[in-house]
Amino acid sequence: MKIQIYFKVSILLLTVFHIPVNAQQVDTTSVNHIKALESQIDSLCRTIRLMDKELQQVKQNTVEGSSDVDELIALLNNDDVESVSVESRSRRKRVDALLKAITQRPGQLSFNGGATTILQNGSGDDSSRTTAVGSFDIYAHTAFGENTLLFIDLEAIGGNGPDVFFPTFSGLNEDAGSTQDEDGIDRLTVLEAWAEFTPLNKIITVTAGKIDLTNYFDNNASANDETMQFISGAFVNNAAFAVPGNAPGLRLRSTLYNRIHLQLGISSVNNSGRDISKEIYRIASIGYTLSPGSDYEANLRFYGYQHPLADNSTGWGISFDNVVFSTYNIFARYGNNNSKVAEYWGVQSSWSAGARFVRQIAGHSTALGLAYGENTSFRKNLKDEKIMEIYARRQLNEWTFISPHLQFVWNGSGTSDPVMIFGIRTHFNF
Repeated sequence: MKIQIYFKVSILLLTVFHIPVNAQQVDTTSVNHIKALESQIDSLCRTIRLMDKELQQVKQNTVEGSSDVDELIALLNNDDVESVSVESRSRRKRVDALLKAITQRPGQLSFNGGATTILQNGSGDDSSRTTAVGSFDIYAHTAFGENTLLFIDLEAIGGNGPDVFFPTFSGLNEDAGSTQDEDGIDRLTVLEAWAEFTPLNKIITVTAGKIDLTNYFDNNASANDETMQFISGAFVNNAAFAVPGNAPGLRLRSTLYNRIHLQLGISSVNNSGRDISKEIYRIASIGYTLSPGSDYEANLRFYGYQHPLADNSTGWGISFDNVVFSTYNIFARYGNNNSKVAEYWGVQSSWSAGARFVRQIAGHSTALGLAYGENTSFRKNLKDEKIMEIYARRQLNEWTFISPHLQFVWNGSGTSDPVMIFGIRTHFNF
């Protein structure tokens, strides 16, 4: 395009200089013609400069501009979880929206992750202990065509949290659980590694590989992420939810009318991958979404499971969350186990409820959370464990969040000693 413009300008210049001008006699018509041509040349020059500026801008946007996928990656890495759809707000479930967009970039492997540190000081009747926990996650994700996704989560954790000194049924730091070997060397573990398929015109979603069943069952928009929400185990998942650790498994999901959600899941209780057809954990759920995508979205989920290590006995649970004006969040959970599952798991029943307030202050996310719950042991001679947590989370910049946490425990693990724990959590996205 530039060559064509320069050629036209050259023709005009030749035309201008070809016009004869008599030094003895000035032709008024020729002068006017020359002025008109000069005006046209100036206009063309301005057009050339403008087009060149626009061309450079297009090139810059092509290299540096952000696509929908880039925006979703930024969402996963930097923004507050409340910006994501209600169904995808917990830590690894936030990946769902990103993975759907990555189908537009088949074969391209992307990386991102997060790091979390939690310092906690616990005080009981006769002791005071301070513990530190640090975790590090690396997410790798790609797509192989429109209907096939691959996701890998590599994790390393240092520290076992305050439960070493103040044991509870549900745990006081759900991010704890050291991956160190006995020789003190930190190990990077494969937390999740699965492929997801959406056959039959995306009517059904199939997830297969090493999966975390709590990503799909017992979901909760306000209490399901120990890195950004409550850190007490009772407010991350139901304390009575007898679910095996991450292991080879399969999950099927179908959504009807964007409101009714049906899920089935099976998982080996052995993470080794050896003889996965034996000792199969089974779970199914049905969920309903009211006013999906609105500022008043509400979700109700009911699930039931069968545990092979408890003589295939059963348990069930229910989870509810509701967003009001996209700022106020309330939630509740309840779970109950058959006697054999309760004996195996240690918890007969559990309930919890709470609320969160989330809004932007001075351009950054600020959240306040309050929750209370009770856990009942299968041993009738033990008291009900009661736990409460209060936290305030503040976004410091694009990558960093900090939150103080205050936890109160009464009758931890069925005893009578009260415990108060103060903690500081810092979370970094990258």
